[in-house]
Amino acid sequence: MTFSKFASYLGYVSSIALVIGLVIGFLFYKKLDRLHKRILIYMALMLAVDIACRILQYYKHPNMIVLPIFSFAELLFFVYIYNSYLLKKESKIIIGLGLLALVYIIAEFLQYFVFNTLNLKQFQPYCKITDNFVIIIMALAFYYQKMNSFNETKWNNFRLNTAILIYFTINTIIYIPFNFIINENIGVRFYIWMVNIVIILLFYSYLSILIWKNGRRVIAKS
Repeated sequence: MTFSKFASYLGYVSSIALVIGLVIGFLFYKKLDRLHKRILIYMALMLAVDIACRILQYYKHPNMIVLPIFSFAELLFFVYIYNSYLLKKESKIIIGLGLLALVYIIAEFLQYFVFNTLNLKQFQPYCKITDNFVIIIMALAFYYQKMNSFNETKWNNFRLNTAILIYFTINTIIYIPFNFIINENIGVRFYIWMVNIVIILLFYSYLSILIWKNGRRVIAKS
């Protein structure tokens, strides 16, 4: 088996992890709290994006158009999650920063795919970097608020926030040289994407375990 085929199969494993997480979530849905129900929605969004990319790839169409749409939806989701569930109080600064980032993502989408003012061959997904950057800021804001309160007891939120921070930081590092990676013909791109796939797999698996633990905890209490 070649390295590229192995990476391809590993990509399917991450999709399977999403499906497993969704199945677990639907089984425990009535027992989940609001935060974990929202996480389930995020996983459904991830699966929809994964399927859309695979369909476009199957029909030999460029799947790059999915990235800005996904980045927009992902950022909108996390701005809502942090301001509604993770941060102690709604942050107007975070919301304003999120809105500016969303406007930029829309502008980039229009430039590439509507007005065609940018060359797709030199596609550089700053929309995804922008998305990641704002989410990283929100994760750091979470720590800042908790360090100032000195009475944090919800360690699950700490773990979730840490997982989000690690995942999106590594994802940002990978997406910064995107144009080099996508045009590279030697094995280095497979190693880089392998790291990305492994991180995605670990993140999805963690979210699945988080949903399972939340549903099981409620059942145990009842």
